[in-house]
Amino acid sequence: MSEYVRITVTLTQPVAVGRNVRADSRQDTHNHVPGSVLRGALAAAWIHRRGQEVTRSSEFLETFEGTGSFGPLHSADSLPVPLSVKRHKYEASQRCRSEWDAAYGQHATTCEECGDPLVFSKGQPRGRVPLESRTTTALTPEGVVRDGHLFTQSMLKEETRLSGWLHGPATHALCCAGEPIRTLSLGSRRSLRGSVTVDVDTTAEPDLIECVGEDIILRLAAPAVFCDDFGFPTDRPDLRELSDVLGVEALEVTGAWTRWDEVGGWHAASGLPKPVERAVAAGSTYRIRCAKAPGPESLRTLATRGIGLRRREGFGALYVAPRPEAHT
Repeated sequence: MSEYVRITVTLTQPVAVGRNVRADSRQDTHNHVPGSVLRGALAAAWIHRRGQEVTRSSEFLETFEGTGSFGPLHSADSLPVPLSVKRHKYEASQRCRSEWDAAYGQHATTCEECGDPLVFSKGQPRGRVPLESRTTTALTPEGVVRDGHLFTQSMLKEETRLSGWLHGPATHALCCAGEPIRTLSLGSRRSLRGSVTVDVDTTAEPDLIECVGEDIILRLAAPAVFCDDFGFPTDRPDLRELSDVLGVEALEVTGAWTRWDEVGGWHAASGLPKPVERAVAAGSTYRIRCAKAPGPESLRTLATRGIGLRRREGFGALYVAPRPEAHT
């Protein structure tokens, strides 16, 4: 299999991928499938086909615990608006320009057409992702509704299509026991929902990371985990890592538009919560100066590999945003 592959899933049932645990009876869902959920579903498919003992094999460990990257699955509408982008604070008219990107040196504070103020994005999704809600409960042995067990779950709608990238040893996860994986179960309560079909494209090539002269622009499609030389969380990527991947020296971060986030999770295999990481939020954007412009193949590798730590769990995935209107 090639260095990277594009995977597309089509929901044949609603999918619920929980987020933002709340104190009330409503349970929210992600508007996409995080890389950690995709990785867990593929690992579960391997265990279902080959038994629990496969988890001790070198093949399984290299695929799911190695240096590969399991990217998130997004639609065009679920990708975040970059934090470097400004939009109208209030609803814009049809004649107004829609976006200004500080990563391209566009630092307007008001719209030249209507005069309304502009504000930076907070990483909200670019469009509206189709969701549905379902209310369920639990019953006592007497057939009475159990106290505290009535809740409403938000879910991604059936027939939604989501796509993403796998890189490195992670690409081997799409084939088990010599047979390709054609279906998966994603999210929670998989006996009732979560079924998807899987299409794999080994010939697809990712969009090139944005390059302006000798600068590259990186945009996070998922939270990223970075640490400094002392192991403390930082909101800056490691320039040495970037230099190794790009094959040219990454000199400095000349622009950064970031927000902090905290990301936890649940490890289904052990039944234990995952550690909560202090991470840089999805939508965060960096402009980085290199000694010279990187080659196209290096930019494609970076686009599918991602940056930072815990990339095999979906952290640090990158995407290419539409260029602002003045640059199209």
